[in-house]
Amino acid sequence: MARNIIGVIFYVVAGFFVYMICLLSFTSIPEIGAFKFIVMGGFSIPAVIFFLIGAAVCHFENWKSVFGVVLLSGTGFNLLVIITFICLQLSADYREYFPDNKLMYFSDYLSGVISMIVLAGTGVALIKVDKQKMSNKALNSDA
Repeated sequence: MARNIIGVIFYVVAGFFVYMICLLSFTSIPEIGAFKFIVMGGFSIPAVIFFLIGAAVCHFENWKSVFGVVLLSGTGFNLLVIITFICLQLSADYREYFPDNKLMYFSDYLSGVISMIVLAGTGVALIKVDKQKMSNKALNSDA
């Protein structure tokens, strides 16, 4: 029981880093250019480390579907944050109170959407592969 709780804590931290990778993909700062992809790669290292620690604590049980859920959770939360940013930018009150658009650096929607699609697609694929493996295992045990 305690082992599962500790594993889930590490999975949540890994999901936070997945969220940060997705959020960084929306940044558009001309001064750094392609450096943002290096920073995104840097954030993927602790995401993988925390996931591996959580998976090791849980003895790598169903690690594919768990990793898929971590990826989907991180991208899903990022989707909510980006929708919030878009709604803020569309709001007349926001433009009135903050005339010097503080969110202008979150405008690279192309790379952001592409990275979210890749991460979410990978998550869905991992969940499907693990589910198919489990159903094949159940069919073989019945025979």
